[in-house]
This record gives sequence, structure tokens and C-alpha cells, in this order.
Amino acid sequence: MRSRRQHRDRIARQAARKLAWCAVIILGFTCVMMQLTVWNRPAAQDREPFYTTLPGVDLNGVPPAKLPALLKDLNTRRCTCECMRTLASCRNHHRSCSFSVPVSMEAVAAAREH
Repeated sequence: MRSRRQHRDRIARQAARKLAWCAVIILGFTCVMMQLTVWNRPAAQDREPFYTTLPGVDLNGVPPAKLPALLKDLNTRRCTCECMRTLASCRNHHRSCSFSVPVSMEAVAAAREH
């Protein structure tokens, strides 16, 4: 009877060791995958400044009461040229962009009308 109990205890210890090793391997694999994907993200870039000028876009004629809302819109709306910048940032950094000029001019024209 004693030997059966010892045999079961030995099997239980072996199973516990195998289970512990499986847990270590899974945890290690998970940490490696997290390091390669989520944990290895580049640091957040500094926020873009709030631009009050738009090169190539005439802001004259926009009522002074509507100018802050217009600038906020152009500083938050993304450019369609895939530069990953706002319209105002694109106008200030990519003066040759042909996408941000018409969109910005439409927004200015709409602000002038209303």
C-alpha cells in the first residue's frame, strides 16, 4: 500500500513539474511576442503646435468671430495626402501638397459665407 501511494505522489510531482514548465514556456513566449509587438512601440511624438497661418490660403475676409473655430477645424482635420498631419500642419510643412490647399480653401470659403 505504501508503494502505491509513493508511486502516485511521484507521478503527481512529475505532472506538477511538467505543468510548471509548460506555464514557463507559455509565459516566456507571451513576453517575447509582447516585446516584439505592443511593448516595442515608438515613443509618442510631440504634439503639433497650433498653427494660426496657412501658407497658400488667404484667411482675409473671415469674420474675426469665426476665425478661431476655422483654425481649430483646420488644426484637427487630417489631410488626405496621407502625410498623417492635420491640414494646417500639412500647409506649413508641405507647401507643395496639392490636397490640402483646396480643402483649406473650401473651409475658408464656407466660413466667409456663413
